[in-house]
Amino acid sequence: MMEGDATAFPVAIRRIVDPAAEADGLRSAHGAPTAVWRHGDDALTGFGTAARLVFRGPDRVRDAAERWRRLVADAVVDSQVPGAAPIAFGAFAFADGSAADSVLLVPRAVLVERGGRAHVVETPVLHPGGPRTEPPAAAAFPPEAYERAVAAAVERIRAGDLEKVVLARDLVLESPGFRLEDALDVLAQRYRGAWIFAVDGVFGASPETLATVRGGLATSRVLAGTAARSDDPTADDASREALLGSPKNRFEHALAVDSLLLTLGGITTDLTIGRPFALGLPNVWHLATDATAEVAEGVGALDLVALLHPTAAVAGAPRAAALAAIAELEPFDRRRYAGPVGWIDGRGDGEWAIALRSAEVEGPDRVRAFAGAGVVAASDAHQELEETGWKFQPIQEALAAVATSR
Repeated sequence: MMEGDATAFPVAIRRIVDPAAEADGLRSAHGAPTAVWRHGDDALTGFGTAARLVFRGPDRVRDAAERWRRLVADAVVDSQVPGAAPIAFGAFAFADGSAADSVLLVPRAVLVERGGRAHVVETPVLHPGGPRTEPPAAAAFPPEAYERAVAAAVERIRAGDLEKVVLARDLVLESPGFRLEDALDVLAQRYRGAWIFAVDGVFGASPETLATVRGGLATSRVLAGTAARSDDPTADDASREALLGSPKNRFEHALAVDSLLLTLGGITTDLTIGRPFALGLPNVWHLATDATAEVAEGVGALDLVALLHPTAAVAGAPRAAALAAIAELEPFDRRRYAGPVGWIDGRGDGEWAIALRSAEVEGPDRVRAFAGAGVVAASDAHQELEETGWKFQPIQEALAAVATSR
């Protein structure tokens, strides 16, 4: 189901020479950014809202891909920048039945900074859409209840009902005077290699690439398997080596890689899967595997996202059994946590991550953070709880740094 449909799409794309000055001017005209996507030195920053398209149900990503394809087919683009195209940002609910909005947001203006060059994509108001739908307040899921849920999941796995399930929990954080831009700056400084994002109230620093498409080449990164980092170099090296050699973590990771192979194998060519490696983030090590493939003409980033979500890395395996277990064992709506988040342009190119290390803004002084852990037959309930604590750290650090700076 789609809401907020738009019928016309005039776009002006102009060169700029001073991104900082341009950003100040766009803030003056439209207020604080409505969408942010940053990776290293590249950034897309949206201001204002030209259209907010809302999608629901099991076909929400496919509907969004088709609606965007039709919308840009009718676009009238006046561009000073060869190859530049209209841009939309997206954030999608994890679950088919979620009460959270799945959206494509077309800003009034997008400041694009990439490869040392910059331009602005401008669009008049098409259909701004209504306010965000707020899901019901989450049910209580304290640490001891989470451990019981993990133990129940292990029993199901050992009984042969499924191989893996990812169980999440949430954490309400009060942050008086919270400013989203400040929190994003902290995340970008500390987690430079992550996807820094803010779309429609969900924000974070995701280390996991769901799918990117550029000029017919698709890439993806699978993360599954986690170990804590240490300030002591010797202990940190030991943690990394233990992760690489852990049968439990390598099994969990292999399930996620197999899920990617099964999904992409039928719609891509020249699919190449790398070897697992330890990806170091400031607070954790992850087992990671990169994949590349070629996509057919007309297949865009959102088409891949629709097929890949939810991956075994954030749901489990087999998919249907894992989703059923999540629905039974988690007492809350994940909203956009672990759902696809990213951007797409008029050519179908785009970058999409999984909304991890993330939170939802619930008010001027309050956010709700989410974190999960993969449960397999060898899982220990207390260790999985501890892992979720590591994964809350990026959001907690950002809020603490913002509070200290005031």
